[in-house]
Amino acid sequence: MRAFVTGASGQIGLPLVRELVGQGHTVRALVRSAEKEEAVRSAGAEIIAGSMADRAALERGISGVDAVIHLAGGARGAGRETADVINRQATELLADVLRAQRAGPVGPKPNVVFASSATVYGDRSGLWVPEDFPTNAQTAYGKSKLAAEQALTAAGVPLVIARIAAVYGRGIRFTGDDRLKAGRGWLPGEGKNLIPLVHVDDCVAALIRIAERGFSTGGSEASSAVVHIAGKSTPLLREFYAEVHKQGGGTPMRFWSTWVPSVFQFRAAKENERLATLFGRKPRFTEDNLRIYTSSLRLRTDALEKQLGFTWKYADHKDGVAASVSPN
Repeated sequence: MRAFVTGASGQIGLPLVRELVGQGHTVRALVRSAEKEEAVRSAGAEIIAGSMADRAALERGISGVDAVIHLAGGARGAGRETADVINRQATELLADVLRAQRAGPVGPKPNVVFASSATVYGDRSGLWVPEDFPTNAQTAYGKSKLAAEQALTAAGVPLVIARIAAVYGRGIRFTGDDRLKAGRGWLPGEGKNLIPLVHVDDCVAALIRIAERGFSTGGSEASSAVVHIAGKSTPLLREFYAEVHKQGGGTPMRFWSTWVPSVFQFRAAKENERLATLFGRKPRFTEDNLRIYTSSLRLRTDALEKQLGFTWKYADHKDGVAASVSPN
């Protein structure tokens, strides 16, 4: 398989590139940061230097490949790099490039795998959510991911939308073991919400499985499908971080609601984001952070398991944490 990967230097992108190359696939990778090029090149990928705003780079990237795995995006960048800019606007340009290629001369027309997010469902109070469940994005990040899904769907390309749970693993920021060891483990809420999780190794394996095998979309060449990428266990947020503390030591995760009423948290987050944007910096915490870390839902993984025959390496988060966190 020949694959074009956007977001190739990210926390999921770099492990994905390494695994694709390790399995014998040919990888072309979009990298916008010169200092990150070497890591991606060392992983065995051909570098396409440029950003998601660079049409020419995107055109070079998709030319002649079998699959596009679109990972580039984020919850918030620096300054005016909002979630809408990073996710919706960037994906709309990719969708336009893919649409133009599909209308062009006969040649390879890649299948597309888009890394979306479980945040498109919003807070579901712990309900089990199947792949056909209605979306209800309640954050700027979730809304931008949903808009990106819609842009790619409208492009009329074979598309699988991978709605991904919170990703953890060695070196992944969400894992939080470094913060606990440094005594800086603080999160909003009370940690009593259910959080869907997936280990980075399983996330990478699922993305490759989807890209390799495709997915039944009802027989239409230009149809799309939704697949959830999540583990088999959905702990309370405080249970997950209790396991991280058990395996890695440090100070247990503390939750702000014990100390600061939520109304003041949201006011502080809004002001922090405003000031960071004004000075061209990435805000340390936002209103989105507060909502995402306090939402509660569980993801069903029927499509991944039953239709794609996926087997988890770390079905239970306890096994995944044990493999990812080094003790003090």
